[in-house]
Amino acid sequence: MAGPPPQRPHEPVPGNPYAQPVTRPVTQPVPSPKRRTGAVAWVVVGAVIAAVGVGAGAYALLKEDDDRRSGGFRAPVARESGAPGEPSGSGERTDAPGRPEQPVRRVDVNAARKSGESKGWLDLNGVKLPGKGAMLGDLWTVDGGASGKGGALVVQALYDTVTAYRARDGAKAWTLRLPDKVCDTPVDTAPGGHVVVAYGNGSTSGSGKCNQLQQIDLRTGEKGWHRELKEHDLSDSTSTVHLAMTGSTVTVGQGDIAHGYRVSDGKRLFSSKRERVGACFLRDVAGGARLLYVESCAAGAPKAHGRVKNVDPSTGDVRWQYRTRNGWSVDKVYSVDPLVLAVRNKDDYDKWAVVSVDGRGRERAWIPLDRGPYAYEMCDGAGDAGEGVQNCPGGVVGDDSLYLSTEPKDGILGPNKLVAYDLATGKRRWAAAVRGRQLLPVRQAGDGKRSGVVVYVRAQHGKTGRTVRFPASGGAPDVLLRHSTPAQKWEADMFAGETLYGGGRIFVAPSRLGPEGLGGKKEQGRLVSFGR
Repeated sequence: MAGPPPQRPHEPVPGNPYAQPVTRPVTQPVPSPKRRTGAVAWVVVGAVIAAVGVGAGAYALLKEDDDRRSGGFRAPVARESGAPGEPSGSGERTDAPGRPEQPVRRVDVNAARKSGESKGWLDLNGVKLPGKGAMLGDLWTVDGGASGKGGALVVQALYDTVTAYRARDGAKAWTLRLPDKVCDTPVDTAPGGHVVVAYGNGSTSGSGKCNQLQQIDLRTGEKGWHRELKEHDLSDSTSTVHLAMTGSTVTVGQGDIAHGYRVSDGKRLFSSKRERVGACFLRDVAGGARLLYVESCAAGAPKAHGRVKNVDPSTGDVRWQYRTRNGWSVDKVYSVDPLVLAVRNKDDYDKWAVVSVDGRGRERAWIPLDRGPYAYEMCDGAGDAGEGVQNCPGGVVGDDSLYLSTEPKDGILGPNKLVAYDLATGKRRWAAAVRGRQLLPVRQAGDGKRSGVVVYVRAQHGKTGRTVRFPASGGAPDVLLRHSTPAQKWEADMFAGETLYGGGRIFVAPSRLGPEGLGGKKEQGRLVSFGR
């Protein structure tokens, strides 16, 4: 049986100085020098941040009076007395004993906050990481029940550890260590606060398998069912596995096959079938309001194209499908409902567009992004880096609009704009800026989402971060949160690899952590949050 076609090499993520330089096959077009993909570029970023304090300037639309005035296995994490640590009765769960970790110092980001600044909390990383560091998983929020003492929790996986924090104060509700590193997490969770993660098989042979599934109750940190993924041939390899949660189903993209499992008990519900016509191969799965298969078809042929299938999450039956234009592949999914895709031209790597698709698989609007008054980088220059098709910073969907951040003027840390596109017509609705600052649209979680777009105003050395909301019609933003001055340097070093807004709080995390941190720092901020 023929295997899947070669895929584009993975690329580094912003804020990741540990990524290896990308070597592209000669058959792939080479990106232009403007793309921020090299490991060296991010080392330079760290040096620039530390040495020159990029970010001088003032808001045009926001008042900044305060800024102007001021110029394998492991044992439980040890913390200094008084650190934002475990509440009474919090759980530290593991399968086996191991070596102790170094104590984690407490950083109080409220001690010297100024008038009008929001209260927040910061957690420094205490997870021991391998020599090249590790990527952080998706951020999830859930009602904590007894573990959160009635409040919400925010949960994230790092290497072999899944950690839950009380959203309001950052105290750890529970910590769960798995037998091997977590190799994929889904963007969404199942109703009731459960999630399924994938982790490795602990092999020392260098096989690099990602073949263990573990269900976790995010409210308590308790393990549910466990399942090992089986391989039969090259079509269902577990070298790369991606997960998607849709209602009560978790779908596993395993090689060229997708398998659906019931979240409650792990029972397999369906498996995708290889089509004999069209030479299409599964690339990834996406979840949330819909279950999608993302496929690559006729690779290398003149009519090479991408395909997206809308699949019934209970049966695996295909409801409808969308086929891209010839010569275009599906790279990322900005939204599953409405369906909004980032597509790339197979002959010109820097030529990309966004396409909106209606509820029957028909193209609504095509938005070319390689021309016009603004320059963009897909996923804010993050590339793939082994993450799923739904991991794409720099763009969010809401109000039947796509909100995109433009490429910074200096290519790395400079100011940029936020631009809104109409998903029905493809026309640009408006563009806005906060003078001298870099903007990043933020994914929202939970019910009661308001109209407009939540935007993170990146923290820079010399400038505190902000959370604002731009109206759907454009215009001046409302300030939701003014981040505290004591958190500024930690927040700036994170470079906002992962952001989430929910329940009146913003959560900011780096995309990747290294064993010594950027610029040789041993202490690294893992997660910072601010709220009303």
